[in-house]
Amino acid sequence: MNRALTKQQELQHKAAVLKQYEVYGYQVACYVLEDEALAAQAVMQAFKQLFQDGSFFEQPYLVQKQQMKRAVMKQSLLSKSAALLQ
Repeated sequence: MNRALTKQQELQHKAAVLKQYEVYGYQVACYVLEDEALAAQAVMQAFKQLFQDGSFFEQPYLVQKQQMKRAVMKQSLLSKSAALLQ
């Protein structure tokens, strides 16, 4: 039972950390993509990757923000290139 509680606390902590970058990440993606739906998808993909990166959550705020911005920009550019190829 205690292990399940610890896992739940870890998930809540990760969600709270990512939530603080949600608006900024979306702004970055919207700027790159100029499309709200694609921006939302790019942010979700970037956050999925960051969620799985345990070291991300151990970094200081500014390092996390920079790493998140890079991940969102990468996903945005991948989305943009895929949209252009269609």
